[in-house]
Amino acid sequence: MIMNNVTAKPQLSFGEAIKLASGRVTDFKGRSRRSEYWWFMLAFLIGYFIISWLLGKILPPIVTSIITPPLWFAALAVTVRRLQDTGKSKWWVVVSWISMLAYSLYFNLSGISEQMMAVNTDPQSVMKALFNPVLMVLGLVYTVTSLVTIIFCLLDGRPESNKYGESPKYIINE
Repeated sequence: MIMNNVTAKPQLSFGEAIKLASGRVTDFKGRSRRSEYWWFMLAFLIGYFIISWLLGKILPPIVTSIITPPLWFAALAVTVRRLQDTGKSKWWVVVSWISMLAYSLYFNLSGISEQMMAVNTDPQSVMKALFNPVLMVLGLVYTVTSLVTIIFCLLDGRPESNKYGESPKYIINE
C-alpha cells in the first residue's frame, strides 16, 4: 500500500470519544481508534475508582470484590474493538479479565484477604499466603496478558481494512 493515498481523520476530542464509546458498550464488532479507547478508559477509570472507593466505605471487601468486576464490562467492548483495530485477537483481553476475576475471587474466598487484614498478622504467614501457587499462576497470567493488551492498544491501527472492518481513522484515497 502506498501511504500517499491515505488520509488520517482528525483525532477525536474527549467528548466525542466518550459519546462514541458509551454508545457502543455492547458492540464487540468493528474497530476503535486510539483516541476513542484512551479517552474512554480515562473517564471510565476515574468513575470506577470513585465507585469502588464509595462501595468500600459501606460494604465488606468480599462484597465489593464481587460487585466491582462487572463494572469492567463497560470497558470490555471498547478494548476488544481497539485490539481488532490493530488486527489482534480479543482473547488477549478475555483471558486477562478472566484471570483477574479468578484471582480476586480466590484471594477473597480462600481467606487470604482476611489473613492480610488481621491485626498482628505474622509476617511469615502473610508471605506464605502471597506465594500461594494458585495466586502466583493467576497473577502471572493476568500480568502478562494485561501488558500484552496494553502494548497492542498503544499501536496504531492499520490503514487498510482487516477482518474486523474498515479503519476508523484512515481514509484511503483512490
